Amino acid sequence: MANKVSMNRLYDEAMEELLNVSIDLQFFYKDEDGSKQVLNQTEDYEYKTLLSNDDDSWDYVEKGFGLSGNVILGSPSSMFGPTQLVNADAELGFALQWLSKQSSQRGVIPFATITSTTPNDVIIPIDYYFLNDKLFGEVHISLVVYLKKASRNSMRGQAQLPGTILGRLVEWDVILDGSGSTFPIVVVNEPDKPLWFVDFNYSEPLVEPFDKEYIAIYLNKAHVAFRSIQKPKTKLDQALYVEFLASALQLVLQNLMECPDWQDIQDGRNCEEGSIGQVMHYFKTTLSWDFDTPEKLAMSLRKDLETRVKIGEM
Repeated sequence: MANKVSMNRLYDEAMEELLNVSIDLQFFYKDEDGSKQVLNQTEDYEYKTLLSNDDDSWDYVEKGFGLSGNVILGSPSSMFGPTQLVNADAELGFALQWLSKQSSQRGVIPFATITSTTPNDVIIPIDYYFLNDKLFGEVHISLVVYLKKASRNSMRGQAQLPGTILGRLVEWDVILDGSGSTFPIVVVNEPDKPLWFVDFNYSEPLVEPFDKEYIAIYLNKAHVAFRSIQKPKTKLDQALYVEFLASALQLVLQNLMECPDWQDIQDGRNCEEGSIGQVMHYFKTTLSWDFDTPEKLAMSLRKDLETRVKIGEM
């Protein structure tokens, strides 16, 4: 894919230094009484943000999450002028933008407008709540600066189309579902669909990571059996959970068995760290899953998962 080259002047590190921006933002969720509870942020090996609370009781599907805090612009006038981001009579806007490819959702919430006369150390308050059931999987969230009103005398290289995004002050790739899970499970709310289903989007299993962007096991919140699988309590719940996961993983494995890289996957050849192939090879060599026939795979999958559920590993 060819890289896109912008013809507009963009917000970059030099302009960030001139602007003297200070960002104090936190993710949070609302308790039953409406009070805000701060969520912890950690990064995985791909620098994606994982959210949790101290006792690990927060569940995005149930409570949603939000972003709150302040952005302080030390010298907003530095963005304006013939040689700066926009000319003196233009207007810049700041907005929260999010995109979730997996849930086919995107949005923009404007928060503030600045001009060449905006005073120094202006405070932009940010407070937005993402309701549950709207997003799932991986969500890209960013605070963007965009052209709100074009100059009547834009200089060469300055944007002229209102709405043009000129840069990002801060951004996160937030993982909402199963952040600590071995398996790429995504919770959805689809009343017209079954309890679970699988989506395949991989093309290079020896390279592409074993995550929801390439292989997703969807678990449907709208189904009557969802609670039993999400939080299995009884022995019957546990049996249903094992059956769901074993069936879904067998479908994933049999799909991979039909790809041209399957022999490399079995042998562990040419598999990059964290790739679909590397994880499948681990399943075969470490978990004693038998890939010889569909019948043996089904038996070994269930035996392993049942054992791990009983001893509390899952």
